[in-house]
Amino acid sequence: MNCTKTIQKIKSSIAFIATFGVDGAYSGSGSGFIYGKEDIVVTCNHVVKGCNNVMLKFPDSEEYFPAKIVLQDEEHDLALLKFESKKRSALSKGKLDNIQEGMEVIFAGYPLGWKDLTTHTGIISAIIKDATGITSYLIDGTVNSGNSGCPLMTIDGEVIGVVNAKKIASGGTLNKIDGMQTGALSLHGVDLVEIYKALTNNVQLGVGVAIPASYIPDHKVLDEKTVTK
Repeated sequence: MNCTKTIQKIKSSIAFIATFGVDGAYSGSGSGFIYGKEDIVVTCNHVVKGCNNVMLKFPDSEEYFPAKIVLQDEEHDLALLKFESKKRSALSKGKLDNIQEGMEVIFAGYPLGWKDLTTHTGIISAIIKDATGITSYLIDGTVNSGNSGCPLMTIDGEVIGVVNAKKIASGGTLNKIDGMQTGALSLHGVDLVEIYKALTNNVQLGVGVAIPASYIPDHKVLDEKTVTK
C-alpha cells in the first residue's frame, strides 16, 4: 500500500483541534477534517463537548483559526464546526455501498496531542451494529487518544467514516473517571485521576472504531444559530 500521493492530497484538509474551558485554560485536543463544504469541519462530539472555545490548526500553517460549534449529534457522537475558510478543499466522499470487511483503509489525525499530522494504515476487520442499530466499522490499525474525529478513508483518500478512539477505550466505570476533574481523587497525595488520564491517553489500541460517513449531518441544515440534534 503506497499512500504517499494520497497523504499529500489530503493533509491540508485535516485539522488539529484545540479546546479551551470557560476560564480560557487548555482543556484537550482531537482531530477533524473539512467535509461537504470548505468552511465545515467534522469531528467527534466528545472532542468539543463542554468546551468554551475551539481553535483549528492545519499542517501547512502555524496559524490557528477560531471555530464555532454549529451542530452536535449526541447519538452518533459527531459534531460540525464552522470556521472562516482560507479556500481549503473539502475531502472527497467515498462510495459507502462498497464498504467490505478486509478492505484497506487509512486514517490521518493528531494522536496523543501531537500537532504533527500522523497517518496510519489498516483494514476494516468487521462491520457491526450495536443494540440501538447504529453501524460501526472495526479497524485493525493503531488508534490512539487524539485520533477521535479524524477521517477514515480509502487508500485514494475518499472519506468513508469518522474515527472514534473513545468508543472502544472506555467502559461505563472508566467513563465516570474520565469525566472527573484532576484533584478529585487521590491516594497518599498522588492524583489518581491524572495518572488514569495519562495512561489512557498514551495507550495504543490495536483495534479502533469508526462511525460510517453516512451518519455525518448534512451541512445544508446549518444556519447562524447553534443547533443541537
